[in-house]
Amino acid sequence: MALNWILILLFLLGLTVTSVAHTPLCSYNEDTTRCVCNVMVIQSPESLFCFLARELELRDGNLELNLRSITSNVNFIQLYRIKKLIFNNVTISDSSFHEMISFLSLSQLNDIEIISSTIDVVQPFLLIHALKPSEIQTPRLEEVTVDSSFLQPPFQALHHWVFGSLTSFGLVRSCLFEFNCYWAHKAENLTLLDLSENTISLISLQNISHCSSVSFKNLKSLHLRNSNLTSLQPLCTLLNLTTALTDLDVSRNNFTIFHFPHCLQVKPLRMLNLSHSGIKEVNSFLSASLEELDLSYNSLEVFNNPPQTLKKLNLANNHLINLHFLGNLSYLKDLNVDSNQLTVLTDQTNVGLSALRQLDVLHAGRNPYQCDCNLSETVLLLNNANSASVDPHMFLCATPEVQKGNQIMKYSFETCVKPISRVQHYRPHLCVTLFMGLVSQLINTY
Repeated sequence: MALNWILILLFLLGLTVTSVAHTPLCSYNEDTTRCVCNVMVIQSPESLFCFLARELELRDGNLELNLRSITSNVNFIQLYRIKKLIFNNVTISDSSFHEMISFLSLSQLNDIEIISSTIDVVQPFLLIHALKPSEIQTPRLEEVTVDSSFLQPPFQALHHWVFGSLTSFGLVRSCLFEFNCYWAHKAENLTLLDLSENTISLISLQNISHCSSVSFKNLKSLHLRNSNLTSLQPLCTLLNLTTALTDLDVSRNNFTIFHFPHCLQVKPLRMLNLSHSGIKEVNSFLSASLEELDLSYNSLEVFNNPPQTLKKLNLANNHLINLHFLGNLSYLKDLNVDSNQLTVLTDQTNVGLSALRQLDVLHAGRNPYQCDCNLSETVLLLNNANSASVDPHMFLCATPEVQKGNQIMKYSFETCVKPISRVQHYRPHLCVTLFMGLVSQLINTY
């Protein structure tokens, strides 16, 4: 209870200081789990008063904290419940960086994120060996500027301290380094690696095969969004080292015609993101494990032979005119075909969506539906679909002109008469013929 009273007292004191100074040092979100502070008004951690938050974001300015006064006071640091620290649009000076490392070694943080910031580190941290091993597990750097000296051998002790307990690492739009053998070995124990939006050369990724005994046996998620890829074949050297890979994000690249390389066919791949990649044609997928496929925001007019194991398929914002390819997807639960060129989802031939027995979520709005009698099966399907995914205002008639702009759910099918098939028409005559033949046979027998 004493600790709770201390937290309450410090929190109230922080509110008092804020009201007197008329300067909002920090602000909580509604449930007090996140605290955002402007670094320009922070002089020491005592002024933060974010003891209730699980996430602390420091933003907009030069970070010049002097932590020496409290690094020896472990009890004070342990008052913080913060698990995630975020730097947003912050310049971290050399001296502040060294003090921050000391603070991190004493805190309970396991997640750190640095966004649109600069780290001015020029001197190696000499006391790194005396610190408790880092508990940071999921660092992420996005659009971060760091002096190249930070990557050199004098900082190897710091690299070892940072990467000691990592499970995931994100380096997005930062262009810090080429992915060489040194960094490959540092990343060996990761389960998630995000190198999106960097200019890391494919040659450097291919050269990893020459690194002695390197393996990414734990890597399950690899993200290479917007990496100027035109094919996945050059990645096979890296992919061959990822025996456990289940999640591959190569969206926002330039594939045009997508080929599924052999190096992916043997992976336990479950999720593949190919969205925003200018794809006009897709070769057959041969993966026997793929469950989620995202091909949204491409230029597909035809899509054939999708993996039969799919449970989630996103084809929104393409140029598809029919869904006949869905006939064999008996496991599909989630389908998105928003913003295509569909005039009907399923018709009276029962080809397409009507074969999907496990479908729970359907998004199919913003298509140019043709409101005539062939639309009846589509409306019936939508009325039976998950209501949360069907917004009537997104399902409008495009043709004929007299129906344009009307909701397809309100279209009247009263004048539509379902034709009787030939099989149904002749079935009674066939039965009579068989019956009379049977009677004649019995008469002749007796």
